[in-house]
Amino acid sequence: MKTNFYIFVYIIIALLTLEYNANSQINNNDYIIKKKNGNIILAYKAFEDFLESDRSWSSYKSILLDAYPSVRKVHNRQIEWGSIDTIRFPDEIKYYKKEDFKKFIARYDLNKIIYLYDSVIARSRSILSPVNFKQVDLCFFLPYGSCFVIPEDTVNTIFISMRINPNDAEKILAHEYAHILHIDRRPKEPLSLKREIVSEGMAVFLTNRIIKNIEVSNSVPFMSKNSFEWCLNNEKLIKDSIKLELNDTTMRLFKRYISDGDFAEPPLGFVQKTGYFIGYRIIEKCFIKGMPIEDICSLDSEAVIKKSGYFE
Repeated sequence: MKTNFYIFVYIIIALLTLEYNANSQINNNDYIIKKKNGNIILAYKAFEDFLESDRSWSSYKSILLDAYPSVRKVHNRQIEWGSIDTIRFPDEIKYYKKEDFKKFIARYDLNKIIYLYDSVIARSRSILSPVNFKQVDLCFFLPYGSCFVIPEDTVNTIFISMRINPNDAEKILAHEYAHILHIDRRPKEPLSLKREIVSEGMAVFLTNRIIKNIEVSNSVPFMSKNSFEWCLNNEKLIKDSIKLELNDTTMRLFKRYISDGDFAEPPLGFVQKTGYFIGYRIIEKCFIKGMPIEDICSLDSEAVIKKSGYFE
């Protein structure tokens, strides 16, 4: 009887191990953890491999850009934003040193990355179910900074730089996945300030519901509590400024109301990222009026703003 019991226990353990490996399998050769809903791409580990190479542009392309399409997307996005100089960058990487990136490479625990992926997606879907259950990839990368999402036909990819403080990772992941849930519902419309503030406002609003016990003042990525309080105290000033520029379709809108850091050029006296604050207030107005989140997400930005009555 004892022998049969041990055989039974062994079989159960083996089956559980197989199930775990099926849902969370890491390939040490290409640093991809396969999950039920998509992949976790540890591209920063490939960058670490690059640092162990001759650090030539040829090696950078073969180890990172060619081997990982997600990293090429990050690289191209940095070019679009003007964050890197395509002429100087191939020469600059020759002088990268492992010790300069050591703190970034080691700052995230792998188990935490897997937990964040599983928990944030589950909590987000309990708040707002996806319209299309596309693959969701999560890419942690170096050497670049920033975080963003790229939605595509078959896969949505969330990109988070290893330069980002781990304490902000949950909030950022929730924010970017909220964008995915929103984008899958809203009508397509061209770039404009009104589209961007409604988009960011919805992401902030959903983040505040996905993460328990988080204050609204802490729901905007990379905005300090003091900056949020400044927005509360100067809401009419921000509202009047943004109202005049709602139909702006140039990259200037990002500099003035959306971006942070060195790229930002807010109106004189303004804090950065005021578009997030105003966007949140617009979504909040709709919600207070009794509009379900699903209905708000299904409208274009002009309709959302009109139904909110925020600028009236």
